[in-house]
Amino acid sequence: MDPQGPNGGDGTSHRLSMPEPPPGIGTGFLTDYWQSQRSLPVMQGPEVLLYYLQQGMRTVLALPTSSVITVLTIAVSLFLLAGFLLVLQNVDRLLSEAGNTLYVTAYIKDTAEPEVVTQFVQQLENNPRVREVEYISKERALDLFREDLGPRSGFLEGLDQSNPLPASVDIVLQPEELDVEKIDGVLEGIRAQPVVEELVYGSEWVDRMQRVIKIFRAFGMTSLLVALGIIVFLISNTIKLVIYARRDEIGIMQLVGASATFVRIPFVLGGLMQGLAGSALGLLLLKGGFTILNYEIRNSTIVGVALPDLVFLNVGAIILLTLVGLIVGAVGSLFALRKFMNV
Repeated sequence: MDPQGPNGGDGTSHRLSMPEPPPGIGTGFLTDYWQSQRSLPVMQGPEVLLYYLQQGMRTVLALPTSSVITVLTIAVSLFLLAGFLLVLQNVDRLLSEAGNTLYVTAYIKDTAEPEVVTQFVQQLENNPRVREVEYISKERALDLFREDLGPRSGFLEGLDQSNPLPASVDIVLQPEELDVEKIDGVLEGIRAQPVVEELVYGSEWVDRMQRVIKIFRAFGMTSLLVALGIIVFLISNTIKLVIYARRDEIGIMQLVGASATFVRIPFVLGGLMQGLAGSALGLLLLKGGFTILNYEIRNSTIVGVALPDLVFLNVGAIILLTLVGLIVGAVGSLFALRKFMNV
């Protein structure tokens, strides 16, 4: 035990000295701020929400240039992302339109019995994967050939008795069946029928279109990840600047007992506001560009005839893109807060 006890050797009392306040923050200022906060009434319900919203808006307006750059970056990124989704949506639609007119022709063996052929056609008509079925007899095939040749059909005279053209069944698949794997499954079942001599359909074209769709989707996922990373990085750096500019205020709030959530929420709301503004701006730009492009296509004498009407993003896609903007705004804010606050 210390023989001097709580007092020093000279009989005087030793007391712990108060730590020096942080540079730039005087003790008197801290005392006044603490007293003012103690005298404030406790906020409840809507008052707390209003306070958070006001502080979130203040976070956005604290550095207007950086906030505008962040909003524009979100707008451009989501414009590109939404534009890709729009292209993919219309390519899928065009592919479905092609499926409505994609004919599969099954040529019938000359030795097939009429009853068996009739049964085969009825099976196709009852198949849920088949949209339309049309049986073309040998005689009908010859008549159609004559119509196609027009004035040059004279050399077909005399073929009525020895018609070399086979009977056939024209088949149109359901639009949702326009998938290479599904088509192969349907065609294998048709090809296995004993009355079928040969199948003819545009498999190469369908396969090529499916590869294009897969490339689009892979490119879209990559673009999405890159765009989201850029947006989060920019928002994070913008919020860092705001936090740095308000570091003394944040430090005081923590010294007087403000919780981590109380400090964090306004910055997260600021990120949400930037994300919402960027999403809205990006979608408005895309809508304007789409309207102009669709008008030009419709008034084109060549492309307008070949393509059906283009359609804009559906409500679900618009909501999803808006949520993406909100999420990346909030995540960017949280990343910045983790680096600047020990909370």
